[in-house]
Amino acid sequence: MQNATLSPIPLLRRSFELVGPIYWPLLILASPGFILAIVTELTPLLGDILRPAYGIVAPILGGAALWLVDQHLKRQAPLLGNSLNRAVSKAVPLVLSTLLAALLSCLASIFLIIPGIYVGVKLALTPCAIALENQGTTGGLRYSWNLVKGRWWGVFWALLVLGLILGFAGVLIVGFVIVVADVGDFGVRMVAAAAATAVMPIFWVYVVLLFRSLQRLKGQAAS
Repeated sequence: MQNATLSPIPLLRRSFELVGPIYWPLLILASPGFILAIVTELTPLLGDILRPAYGIVAPILGGAALWLVDQHLKRQAPLLGNSLNRAVSKAVPLVLSTLLAALLSCLASIFLIIPGIYVGVKLALTPCAIALENQGTTGGLRYSWNLVKGRWWGVFWALLVLGLILGFAGVLIVGFVIVVADVGDFGVRMVAAAAATAVMPIFWVYVVLLFRSLQRLKGQAAS
């Protein structure tokens, strides 16, 4: 890995450089979200039934993606099946920590939006702590909280810029489709869902790079 940094542009550039060999396995892990979007559009009732199940499955798939990316960064040859097996073995902490992080962020937002954002950023790397560092539910939350300590603004900025860039790319794709084809409201929503799915591999690589950079920076500060 290159020098540790929290700067969004170098992280994003590095993400694009690394994602190629693992893009399709990561896209497979992201595809259930797109499938759910299609089902919801075609059969809203079935979509409502499946949505809670997806809320449980999504953190597990995300954990598999993070582990696959990390193995690739270590110059190993990650297999999709191995990544899924690894994530399934950590299914309980991955799901519970996601629910707890969301709950804590929502509770903090009751007072003001700023505390909610603060807590959300502090806990944003919990899935990485669980999937990559073998932490449990509370251990993962604590690991993320301590890792971000002292670098909150850097992590916030890194995540904000990533969200803005990927969001803008999605808007451009949807806008282009609207201009060149009369796809209707359904088509627009499907294109938006497809665009969101297509950028998920970049998101996962970026988050792992951010997580590993924070670890290295913390290690450098301690030495």
